[in-house]
Amino acid sequence: MIEDPRKSETTNGQPNGHSTVRVVRQVKHADDKLVEVVSQNPLAALGIALAFGYVLGRIVTRHG
Repeated sequence: MIEDPRKSETTNGQPNGHSTVRVVRQVKHADDKLVEVVSQNPLAALGIALAFGYVLGRIVTRHG
């Protein structure tokens, strides 16, 4: 049986601790940045969210 080399970097199918910590930090940083941008430009953020929702809805109804 050939073993996947990426398996050695995981424990029980989960990424090793260092990778997990890095991903959590990146997600936290992205979340903080998003909150900052929305706080500074709430109307622009609302407009973007509405436009995205409209486009996504159009795509889903055409292909659904």
